[in-house]
Amino acid sequence: MKKLIIIMAVFLGALTQAEAQKLGHANFEEIVTMLPERAESEKKVQELQQKLENRLSKMIETYQAKVAEFENDQEMSAALKTSAQGEIEDLQRRIQEFQQTAYTEIETKQNELMAAMFKKVREAAAKVGAEEQYTYVFDSSSQGGLLYAGGEDITSKVKTELGI
Repeated sequence: MKKLIIIMAVFLGALTQAEAQKLGHANFEEIVTMLPERAESEKKVQELQQKLENRLSKMIETYQAKVAEFENDQEMSAALKTSAQGEIEDLQRRIQEFQQTAYTEIETKQNELMAAMFKKVREAAAKVGAEEQYTYVFDSSSQGGLLYAGGEDITSKVKTELGI
């Protein structure tokens, strides 16, 4: 009988604790798009992209010049032709490798900058959650994985915390 009373007390305590939970959600993606540093990070990515595109253009110009030289030189010996073909193929390979590396570098830079902004938003959401005594604060953006938006939408409170 004592065990039954103890079990009931624990069960009722857990039930009241579950009812007292305060849930909130915020759209982190929406907030990130409104951050002042978003424009600066996009500018940095565009500058990097432009720098890499300029370098690629120079590589392509060199390649095209070598191909034109090869095609126009009618008096080239067989040994020189073989050497020139090897040079052209090497340039072609380097251009392809550079394109792949450039793409990866741009993607890495974007991810790095976005991660910093999302971290800032998560920290602001955690601060609002603590101040407002939320048990849980969920990310309701498409990347957040929230299936049901029950609870209070605190997006505007997080924006206010960030000064936007």
